[in-house]
Amino acid sequence: MRATVRRRSPRPWAPLRTALAAAAHLAPAAALAACSSIGSPGSVTGGADAGAGGGGGGGGGDEFVDAAVCDQVEPIEITAVPPPDLLLVVDKSGSMEEPLGTGQQKWQVMRGALIDLVTAYDSGINFGLALYPDDDTCAPGSVRSAIAPQNSSAITTALNATRPDGGTPTHTTLQAALAYYNSIPVNPQGRYVLLATDGQPNCKNIADPTDPAINESIQAITALRNAGIPTYVLGFGDGINSDPTTLQAMANAGGTLTYYAANSPAELQAALDAIAGEINVPSCTFALEEVPEDVGELGVYFDDVPVPRNPSHADGWDYDPATNSITFYGATCDQLQSGSVGEVRVDYGCGGGPIVK
Repeated sequence: MRATVRRRSPRPWAPLRTALAAAAHLAPAAALAACSSIGSPGSVTGGADAGAGGGGGGGGGDEFVDAAVCDQVEPIEITAVPPPDLLLVVDKSGSMEEPLGTGQQKWQVMRGALIDLVTAYDSGINFGLALYPDDDTCAPGSVRSAIAPQNSSAITTALNATRPDGGTPTHTTLQAALAYYNSIPVNPQGRYVLLATDGQPNCKNIADPTDPAINESIQAITALRNAGIPTYVLGFGDGINSDPTTLQAMANAGGTLTYYAANSPAELQAALDAIAGEINVPSCTFALEEVPEDVGELGVYFDDVPVPRNPSHADGWDYDPATNSITFYGATCDQLQSGSVGEVRVDYGCGGGPIVK
């Protein structure tokens, strides 16, 4: 799919200043094109009245100006907006070999759910994977797959090659996660950690709930949050709710309000989907490089077909001044995500496009 941003102006070759930030796979815009490629003289894109010799429209928009007046269009290349980063910090300790009440091994269920997660959100989240411990004892975990766009294949390979063993050095692994984030460029779209574990941090005295292994884990999560990296906490396994205080304290430190508890495969999948849904950047949202002077002058097109603006968000698109972006909704978003749209185009000027009222 290609994305193009053009400004239509009554002045030939008027400077184009507005750009649409689209997904990374979108190709650069094509060469210069004439306004006549958008509509013939007198055509209407949803206006209440037709121009001379033009056809009727629908949706309550404005007429295009005559192509002889709006005679040139200047396209511009598209700049990709990256999805947010999410580092999966996953407990592979020996206790993950234990079965659930269903008889399935916890690690097998966790592995399958994580593979489903990274596959489903591959285009909306830059995933990375850290596993802990790094050996069969209490060594801090390490990043097995660096954060990258469309990284599901590499993470799937790493998960399939992993077998559970060792202790639960949560705090040192979270410290390693912060060090890793500090070593890569800051993603302005957001940086997150998802901690998935089946038990308390240990590698010290697990019988003592005030043990530094717990306190230090909370401190490590606090350090991540202070660096602008919220941490989601997911407890998994039969009886994981037996220690809600520790899990909730971790979630509080991470700035994510509450921990997620999953005692079954279905609950695990639901929790992962809920977390990903909170941070996923919808592929139907696109940022504009500059703030349009008049939103009413924006016209949006799928393959030269006008898409109406719909402030009710039931369908079509709308503009968000807070983020200077446009988002497609409902069936229009579904159409875009299906891959059936070859080009997304945004024009500025000449009356804009249709509006659903």
